[in-house]
Amino acid sequence: MTWLTADRDRPSLDDLLAHRPELKAKYQTFYASIREAGLVPPRLLEICRLRMAAIHDCAAEWAQRDAEVRLSEAELAALKRGDVQAFAPLEQAALTVTERLPYQHHELTDAEVATLKSQLGDAGCVSLINALVLFDVNCRLKLTFDLKQ
Repeated sequence: MTWLTADRDRPSLDDLLAHRPELKAKYQTFYASIREAGLVPPRLLEICRLRMAAIHDCAAEWAQRDAEVRLSEAELAALKRGDVQAFAPLEQAALTVTERLPYQHHELTDAEVATLKSQLGDAGCVSLINALVLFDVNCRLKLTFDLKQ
């Protein structure tokens, strides 16, 4: 996408958002607020983000790792395959919702959301679902604009 940058072959998401500084600031604030609120464990966010990257086959998103979250090679392989059984019950519930969000969001059930609410509370559930939407958008932007990490 040479129209985004003249000096690089593949721009980053930051390069893309730099064309709209006010949007970039809001995006960064929103993204940071999900982690900083502490309503969803970082490990849960990371496995959902990586599963979303695998669903979209988004190499740029998959290549990123949260330095605070250590996932084993077996866990990473399970995320690539969509094997939710390799994870703890709350993680399984979150991964089930992650699976539905990009292409089957109308099939998301009250029971699936209730499972998350019972573990995370209302605010945590809303925070997680907002994070999932953001992870979905990140993948779609990276794929649409052929962005690097």
